[in-house]
Amino acid sequence: MHRQIYLLVAFFLLLGSKTYSQTSISLFQDNLTTPNPMITDGTDMYVGYYYSDKVVKFDLTNPNTPPVDVATGVNRPYGLALKDNMLYISEFGGNKISKLNLTSTSTTPETVISNVDSPIGLEFIGNDLYIALEGANKVAKIDVTQSSPQLIDVVNVSSPFEIEVVDNQLYITERFAGRLVKFELNNSSATSVIVAQGLSYPSGLTSSGKQLFIAEAGASKISKISTSAANSTVSDAVTSNLLDYPSGLLMHDNIMYITDFFANAIFKVDLASLSVSEFNTTHQKDIKIYPNPAMDKLNVYNSPSKEYKIFDMTGRVINSGTLERNSINVSQLSSGNYILKTGEITKKFIKK
Repeated sequence: MHRQIYLLVAFFLLLGSKTYSQTSISLFQDNLTTPNPMITDGTDMYVGYYYSDKVVKFDLTNPNTPPVDVATGVNRPYGLALKDNMLYISEFGGNKISKLNLTSTSTTPETVISNVDSPIGLEFIGNDLYIALEGANKVAKIDVTQSSPQLIDVVNVSSPFEIEVVDNQLYITERFAGRLVKFELNNSSATSVIVAQGLSYPSGLTSSGKQLFIAEAGASKISKISTSAANSTVSDAVTSNLLDYPSGLLMHDNIMYITDFFANAIFKVDLASLSVSEFNTTHQKDIKIYPNPAMDKLNVYNSPSKEYKIFDMTGRVINSGTLERNSINVSQLSSGNYILKTGEITKKFIKK
């Protein structure tokens, strides 16, 4: 259940040789549907809606403008990349990479390569598109100039989620291992090296100068680490009660955007702000679920729909039906984390 939040965020960000004083987090967009990947092209922001199987576009200069559907029918979009007016999309549920010509009016992408195992993060280096393949426990690449690209293995890693290039290093979050690793791109015989461990579901990555930011989804915060120091340690960068399950990160014009998977929102942090800003920000959804954790019955109030679906953390539908007396029998579920979707609202809950 979301909380009503009155927020005063004050923290120090160290970027390169500059010391940034207290910086504020604010809401950019809400009432979204499980947003995750983001990428910008000029003043356009493209965002993947995981459970809606589509990619939408926002105007960064006018956040009040409703989003426009760009790509539809994509199966669980989890990564985005841009090259030569082509938007590349990793379809986690479809085990493929697709692309959409942004100069066209069509919203139906074409397949670039199929039969890839659970693709997530994408990153271009020249004509090579690097792909985090969570199911295959590796990062691979394809040359997108080829008519029939072939998958080339780059490095073996554990459950890779997001990838980010800083100088000649490829940084990778190993989500289930709770680690950040790096791989030296100009050394074909190199293996991955652990940079940080003990992270809580590390997901999205973005960089600014020599600072690398990590979305720790399980800890509801954004952390940071220096990429220039030999033995740098992880420290907190953004901590806020607004954050529930931050998963995607994007840097644009010195502003860091954060997609929150379960808050169904995008937040932003201005890294250039040198003054203290004070916000009384309320971000809530009217829907309420309890108890959470639940054992036998999950109560659902103010639901936008009587129909519901329950997903496991891999996105598989494991239960669906109609609310009876504002409750769902969850006694048959195994212990663990689940996602309840009713109407366009999603909520995370735990089954004991």
